[in-house]
Amino acid sequence: MSAGQVVAASEAASLPALVDRAAKTLAGAKNAAEVLEARDMAALAYDAAKRAARFAKAKGAHDELLSKVHRAQADALEIEAGAKRKLADEYDAAQERGEVAAGRPKTLPDGNTSATTAEIGLSSKDIHEARGIRDAEEEEPGIVKRTLDEAIAAGEEPTRAKVKRATRAKTKPKRKTKSKSKPAMPIESQHDRDLQMLLGVWESACESARVAFLETVRT
Repeated sequence: MSAGQVVAASEAASLPALVDRAAKTLAGAKNAAEVLEARDMAALAYDAAKRAARFAKAKGAHDELLSKVHRAQADALEIEAGAKRKLADEYDAAQERGEVAAGRPKTLPDGNTSATTAEIGLSSKDIHEARGIRDAEEEEPGIVKRTLDEAIAAGEEPTRAKVKRATRAKTKPKRKTKSKSKPAMPIESQHDRDLQMLLGVWESACESARVAFLETVRT
């Protein structure tokens, strides 16, 4: 094993501890601040795994090592997605209670003001993304894990971009196709049917028959 491969193996070996720490932090999170901490830990583990994967490829590491790195990268993403789901729920609940303002801070009944997204460490983009993951998981439970597992099974790198594409596809509003309404058929009466029949007979009759018919009707 070359020196570069030894370094790659060393970096890969440190990943499970980072992932495990993030998972435990999320599992024990009791408020939004702790969920944010878990999200950031998972993001740190993901970035470390991504760097390790690039280094392993560059140094020609064995496929087994690269597979372990990708597994850690996927686990970190799954934890990050779980944290974002919780943040979406926490944020929406806080907004309902008036503790977080969608725009400018609002004065609460107790005299305090509601916090803004920036003050709680979230951007509008963060909230939008978190809601997207949560809604996609509600629409199709396990979609994040399944997306990551499929990437690994295909020998591909499990990335945030893959998760975003999968969740966006589930939460994208479906276009409603307008059904063309058929024109209502007029209701045909007995009078209409009889009239049509008589007209048909009249048109097919010869001239002498028409004259005789009219004379009969008039008498």
